[in-house]
Amino acid sequence: MPFRVLSALLGLVMLAGCASLPTPRSEAIHYALVKDATLRELANECARMGPELRSLAVQAQRDWWRRNGNVVAAADYGLLQLNWDDAREPLEDQRAYLSMQVLELVQNQADTQVAEWTEDDKAAGECEDQLARYRDGKEDLSREKKYFETLVALQNEKEQLDSDVDQARVINARYRKYGRSLFVVEQKVQAQGCNRPQISMLRNAWPLEVYDAVCSDSTYILVQCEWGRCEVRR
Repeated sequence: MPFRVLSALLGLVMLAGCASLPTPRSEAIHYALVKDATLRELANECARMGPELRSLAVQAQRDWWRRNGNVVAAADYGLLQLNWDDAREPLEDQRAYLSMQVLELVQNQADTQVAEWTEDDKAAGECEDQLARYRDGKEDLSREKKYFETLVALQNEKEQLDSDVDQARVINARYRKYGRSLFVVEQKVQAQGCNRPQISMLRNAWPLEVYDAVCSDSTYILVQCEWGRCEVRR
């Protein structure tokens, strides 16, 4: 297992304040974020296979997010809470670094799963089957009861925080210092042949982020991310 992936797995445990085993909260957060990232990656890959699958991908994302979007947002809030709850510098910086690793792990797991579904000549059929599962509710977060109760509790906490405007502003001000997709961006630009990239954040409005990278040969790459899924925009 790559060191960064192992670090991310351990990091999510440490962020939850447990030295040995993942907590129910950290497991529920991970479950929800991976499920959402997998659908985003699946829809993107399947949409390239023709208009019918493109239409199904749009419908699956729309319908699944309508039923599950608030819960995914709650899981994202839960990760943020684990990172910055009672944290002070330099611990805040360390937790931000671990958050980036966790997001990279989530995206890598989604990429691996979708690659397995779309790697052979049966990819179109697999796309149709998997997208239909998301569209029809068979991949809804509520189907995993052991995680869903925790996610609903997080959703309630988030709603209470959202009603406290002053507290929400304080958390947002601290949180915006960090770009959460940095490691994912690094992987993307290196896959494009960009050596020793110098990466800077241009926009931090999570779930939207924009980065630029200057490569060792002075070429320039622009990367746009949404919910941790990043695309190169040259």
